[in-house]
Amino acid sequence: MTSVIEIDLVSATTTRPSAAMLAQMTSAPVGDEQKNEDPTTCALDERVADLFGMEAVVFLPSGTMCNQISFLVHCRSGDEIVAAANAHVVASEGVGAAALAGAQMRPIETPTGIFEAADMVAALRRPRMRSLRSSTVSVEQTTNRGGGLVWPVETLSALTKAAHENGLATHMDDAHLLNAAVASGRPAKDFTAGFDSAWIDLSKGLGCPVGAVLAGFRDFIEAAWVWKHRLGGALRQSGCWPQQISLR
Repeated sequence: MTSVIEIDLVSATTTRPSAAMLAQMTSAPVGDEQKNEDPTTCALDERVADLFGMEAVVFLPSGTMCNQISFLVHCRSGDEIVAAANAHVVASEGVGAAALAGAQMRPIETPTGIFEAADMVAALRRPRMRSLRSSTVSVEQTTNRGGGLVWPVETLSALTKAAHENGLATHMDDAHLLNAAVASGRPAKDFTAGFDSAWIDLSKGLGCPVGAVLAGFRDFIEAAWVWKHRLGGALRQSGCWPQQISLR
C-alpha cells in the first residue's frame, strides 16, 4: 500500500522547519544584533541587499512590521497611501497605517490586485490646503487576494516612474517576491528597481518561525531602525532564525 504524504497548501505560513533546519538553528553563530554583532544576521542582511540591489537592510520580526515601519518613515500624519483595495496593507493589518502613522488608505478597486500608473495618477488628490497629501504608493508582490498574480516588471517600472514624478515614495510589500522571480524567470532586483523600500518574508514558504528583512536606501533604513526600537522590534541573538535559510 502506497503511503500518502499530506501537504497543507492553505497558506504559505503553514510551512515548518525541517529537522535539519532545527538542528542548524541550535549551532548558529550568534551575537548582539542591535550592535551588528550577530554574524548570521549580518550575512543574511548582505545577501538580501544584494538580492534586492539596495543599499541597506534591517532584520525585523515580521512582514507586517516591515510595512508599518515603511509607512511611518515615508508618511506624515494626515497623509494618504495609494494601494489596491484588496491589498494586505489595506485589509489585513489592523488599520495599522492609520493607527500608527496617522495615514489613511486611498484604495484602487482591482480584482487582480494589480493597477496601472494611470490608475494611481487618477487616484491622487489635487493639491489643496484642505486636501490630503498623497505621499506613498504601495504594491503587493505577488497579489494575495488577486490570485497570486505577478506584477509585470514593465508595469512596476511605469508605476514607480509616475510616482516619483508626482512626489510619492514607492513601497513594495513583497512577502512572495521570490515566488514572482521563479514564476517569471526574472531576478528579484528587476522587480524592486525603482522602489524606495521593499522586504522579503522568511516565514512564508521557507519554514522559518519568524522574521523578515526590510531593504531600502541607507537613510531610509537608518530611520527604520529608530522605529524598530520604538515598536519593540529590538532583537539580540537573532541568528538562530535566519540560519535556516542557508539550507534552502
